[in-house]
Amino acid sequence: MARSPIMQLALLVLSLRIVGATQSNLQSFTVFSDPIFLRKGEVHNRYVYPKKLPDEIVQKFAGKTMHLKSVDLDIVLVNNKTGEKVPAPLYMTYNHHHALLLGKTDGLMKLYNYSKDKDPLDPHSSPDQTAKHRGCAMKRKSFEALLAAALPESQRGDISVFGGASGAEYRGTPNRLAGPYTYDVKNPESFMVLMHFINSHGVPEDQKLWECPCTSRSNINVTNGTIDGKKPIAFQCSQQLLDQGNTGCSLATYEGGYRCCEHGVFLTEELPGPDSPVDQIETKFTFEYYELDAPETKVARPTNQPSCCDATAGYLINSSSQFANLEYDVPKCADGTPPDQCVHVIESVEYFDADGTHHGEDEEFELVHAWGHQHVAGLGLELYRVSTNELLCQTRPKYGTGVQAGDERGFVVGIPPCVWGPPPLSPPPKIRRYEHLRTVARYNASERHHGVMSLWLLTSASLKPGSARVEFQI
Repeated sequence: MARSPIMQLALLVLSLRIVGATQSNLQSFTVFSDPIFLRKGEVHNRYVYPKKLPDEIVQKFAGKTMHLKSVDLDIVLVNNKTGEKVPAPLYMTYNHHHALLLGKTDGLMKLYNYSKDKDPLDPHSSPDQTAKHRGCAMKRKSFEALLAAALPESQRGDISVFGGASGAEYRGTPNRLAGPYTYDVKNPESFMVLMHFINSHGVPEDQKLWECPCTSRSNINVTNGTIDGKKPIAFQCSQQLLDQGNTGCSLATYEGGYRCCEHGVFLTEELPGPDSPVDQIETKFTFEYYELDAPETKVARPTNQPSCCDATAGYLINSSSQFANLEYDVPKCADGTPPDQCVHVIESVEYFDADGTHHGEDEEFELVHAWGHQHVAGLGLELYRVSTNELLCQTRPKYGTGVQAGDERGFVVGIPPCVWGPPPLSPPPKIRRYEHLRTVARYNASERHHGVMSLWLLTSASLKPGSARVEFQI
C-alpha cells in the first residue's frame, strides 16, 4: 500500500538525517535568468535567451557529468530602479508551467533560435499547420520532438530537461532524490528557461487568469480550426471525456485553457494602456550537486522521466501510439449535490514509458519520485499498477492560506511527493517499460473550471546494467 505524502516526507527527512554525513559533499549554486517584461494580464510563453552558468561550474565539469540532487525554483519581481529582487506571489505572477534546459551553449542556442517564434509545445508549428504530439505535450515527448527538430542526433544527448509539466506548485514541492539517485547533466555550460507566466498583478481574483480565459478578442474560427489565425495544438481527448461532452475537447465549445494562452496574449477584457506599469520578472534556480571527487558519484544512479501519465490520455487499440489533450474542463456539479459528492473524476490507462517502437519493452525501472500536477480546485491524483490494482502513489495539493509568496490563499502552493529509496523509505516499485498504469484524477466541482490539468511528474532509474538514459529529468 502507498504511504501518505505526509508520511513520505517525514520518512524522507529522517532518511536524510540518518545519512547526514554524506550531505557534506553536497554543494550548491544559484542562477537568475534574463528578465521578461509583462503588462497586466499579459502572457509570456517562450524560451528565454540562454545564459552562461557560473565559470567555476563550467570549468569544473568540462567534459564531465554533474550529479544533481535537487533543483529549486523561485520567481522574483525586480525593482527596475533599485535592482531589488523579491519573491513574486502567484496572484501577481502566475507560473502556468515552466521548463529548464541545461547543457552545452551551442546546442541551447540552436534550440532557442529554432523555437523562438513557435509554440513551445509544438516545435513544428506554423500558422497553417496543425500541431501534433503524442502522449503528454508538456513532458518528454514534446522535448524529444524539439530536440529532433532543432539538433543533429549527435548533440541531443548534451541537453538535459527539467520540468515541463510543473507549474505553480513547484516552488513548494520538494524534488530532492533520496539515496543514490541523481539528476545527471553532461558538460553543463549554459541554461535556458521556458516561462509560461501570466501577469495577474492587480487583476481581481474572480477573473481567474490562471485558467487562461478566452476573451471577446479571441478570434475562434471553428471552420478553419484556428484561434487568432493560428491552429492550436490538436484536440485529442480520451473517449471518457468525449462521452462526457467535455467542453475542453473541441474548438466549438472551447472557453479557456492553454490554447487561449499563447505568447503575447492579454487575458483581461480591458487592454492596458501604453503607459501602464510593466513588471520585470526573473526566474531563480538553486542547484544542489555532488563534488566530482565525492564518493556518492561512484554509486550514483542516473534517472530519467518516463512518458507517463496524463489523465486526458488514451492510446490506439493494438498500438503503442498514445495521444492526450493535455487539459480539460471541470463542469459545475448539479445544484443540491452534497459538498462531499461534488467531485469530478476522470481516469486514464497508459504505458509507463512507451516509445512507439516496443524497443526494450521488458526493461525494468525503479520509480523513485512522483507527484501529480494539478491546478486550482485539484483534489489529488492516484497512480495504480493495472495488473494488480496496487496503489503506487497518491498526492494531494497543498493550498495557501496567506498573502506571502509560497502561501498564497486559494492557490496550489505545493504537492507533497511520493519518495522511494533506502530505509526507512519504502523500496522503489519496479515497473516494466510497457506496463500499464492507471491515473485517477479528482477535482472539486462546486464551481466550473477551464483548462485544468492532471499530469504525473515521474522520476525513474533503469535497472538495465550500464544504462545511461539520463537526458530527461523531473
